[in-house]
Amino acid sequence: MAQFYDVALVALEGYFASRIREYCGQFNLPFFLVEPIWANDFLAKVNDGAIGVRVLIDMASDAHEPDNVYFGLAKAVKAAGGYVINDPELGALAADKGLFHVKLEQNGVPVPKSVVIQRSQVETYRITDELKTQIGVPFVVKPGWGGGALGVNINARTEQDLLKCAEVAPNSDSFLIQRRIKPRDLDGHVGWFRVFHVLGEVIPCWWEPPANQYQLLTPLQQRVYRLGPLRKISKDIARLSGVEFFSTEICFTTEREFLAVDYLNTDCDMHPKSFFPTGVPDEVVRHIAWLLVNRGMSVVKKGRGYFDEELEEKDQDWVERRRLGLLVPGE
Repeated sequence: MAQFYDVALVALEGYFASRIREYCGQFNLPFFLVEPIWANDFLAKVNDGAIGVRVLIDMASDAHEPDNVYFGLAKAVKAAGGYVINDPELGALAADKGLFHVKLEQNGVPVPKSVVIQRSQVETYRITDELKTQIGVPFVVKPGWGGGALGVNINARTEQDLLKCAEVAPNSDSFLIQRRIKPRDLDGHVGWFRVFHVLGEVIPCWWEPPANQYQLLTPLQQRVYRLGPLRKISKDIARLSGVEFFSTEICFTTEREFLAVDYLNTDCDMHPKSFFPTGVPDEVVRHIAWLLVNRGMSVVKKGRGYFDEELEEKDQDWVERRRLGLLVPGE
């Protein structure tokens, strides 16, 4: 007889994994953390039918990495009838920035002026005067596939920068040349945001590169600075991609435009700010963990999660309470 886990998690951040484990324990959901040491054996047992997973929270897949064990696990769980956050097929398609950029443009989602170049074109591509007029100099070069800023050059000027990007990101089939954008100053805040979309809920944060400092964006700030487009853009990206859990970078530019810059990251960094200076605010990490486990509860119990009402009552004002200093550690 197969050993079943209601929730399995693929994530490398210990604090986040502990919160998922804690919530699963509170509501009697058998849980397994798929750490690297167990990953291959766990996948083999899922394929053999010795282990079953009802809900897999996947935060480490790489569909473009040959023989990626986590992507294999996501596909295996889905094939066996499990529910995967995020669906491995949808995530793989949407994470290709070259393809997804075109889809966003076609559907009216605001993005920087860009040119998408296929790998087969890289060797012969030329940065013409017409292109320089269109996108400006310096410009941004980035691979269509990849993370962690691998291959990204925000001060590119020539074809050599494109060639270097292609060399550094060998798994990417396409590359983007983009206009550099400048964020607007909002009373000392940089108009650059990382917005989390979690199962239909939108959680916007200030995010200020290159320091990468997070702060919660409060409802009051959203109203004062008229930041409603952050929510709409995030919702549109979710609708067009079908991906349920991701983050996106959005810039409010000096020209008063809202532009999606880094469209869709499915391997969201969940390192907490209390341990890492550039980490995500702890209450955001806890809240995301709560939302994911609640969805797991809903799937496992074939209906409404047992604590939806408690979630709504307790956390509907969690952002404002944090801003006012009313939250205590562990709440």
